[in-house]
Amino acid sequence: MLRQMPLFLLRSFSRRSSVTFLHHREALGDTLMLTALARNLKRVRPELHVAVVSRRPELFYHNPHIDEIRGWHVWRSGCTVRAKYGAEDLTGDLHAVEIQWRALWRELAQEHFFKPEVVSPFPKLDGVHPELFLTSDELHVARERFASAHLGSQKPVVLIGSGGKLKPTHNREWGAANYRALADALQPHAELYQISGEETLLARGKALPDLRHLSVRQIAAIFAVCDAMLVQEGGLMHVARAVNAPCVTLFGGYVLPHQTGYAEQQNFFSRPECSPCISLLSNCPHLKCMLPITPKKVLQALSQLIAGRPVLPLPEKLHLSVPDEWTPPDFVDRDALARERLK
Repeated sequence: MLRQMPLFLLRSFSRRSSVTFLHHREALGDTLMLTALARNLKRVRPELHVAVVSRRPELFYHNPHIDEIRGWHVWRSGCTVRAKYGAEDLTGDLHAVEIQWRALWRELAQEHFFKPEVVSPFPKLDGVHPELFLTSDELHVARERFASAHLGSQKPVVLIGSGGKLKPTHNREWGAANYRALADALQPHAELYQISGEETLLARGKALPDLRHLSVRQIAAIFAVCDAMLVQEGGLMHVARAVNAPCVTLFGGYVLPHQTGYAEQQNFFSRPECSPCISLLSNCPHLKCMLPITPKKVLQALSQLIAGRPVLPLPEKLHLSVPDEWTPPDFVDRDALARERLK
């Protein structure tokens, strides 16, 4: 902190040319989305000095659109912005980054960075995707991890994030039985790794190699060099997009792909009358939005990703070996789900 103080003091007296993103939450996805805002702000106003105050500074290392990274904030240096969004905002047609982009420009107008009439129409985004800039050394270590473990095997490397968020609400959990069905089918034909989930994932009774202990940058490098990965909507989905990883994302109906996701990923979602339910902030007893998302369909999507990689493809009919019906997690009220099926 003391080493950074002289630069901080200099920027404090350069109010008209400095913007500081203040983000104290540790949420991985929300923090990483700041990189999309910084990129677009630099594109529109390249003369600005862009700083980020975050508890996750490693997400911004080597980012050419960010001039300064700090883990602390003493007073208002330049224009301090938060560009926030809430669950109630994710009910319409705008992506979370677009919502924050508009909030950012309103904040800049309030701070008299430009005349209020400049705010509308808002400058167009060049994309909502986040970015995480990895070094060649980080990518080399990730490649070596797989090469040394499998001694040149041509099997595809498949990463599985076996669980969604159970807090504050359990509205996007695909269920352990469905992950196990996939892992059992894939195990003879792919090198499998677990990258998230509260419980250890088994394949044919044996625990998968566990990467859940790795740092964010280490896991991002592994995402960048894998052949396919499966996650649920959340922070790892954003990390996957930030490094252009081949990713299948499970949304259900808690929130929809156009609101937080990315078209470059293969997204599974459904939209019953109760979806999206993020703004309700309450647990779902039935999770009927998961009904159309069967292990068979997800395995087909993973097979398609692997088919485009320089590795052995999965057997053509492998998807026929897994259920074409979704198995609810234990917390789901089976009676409530049965009633919802009849609607």
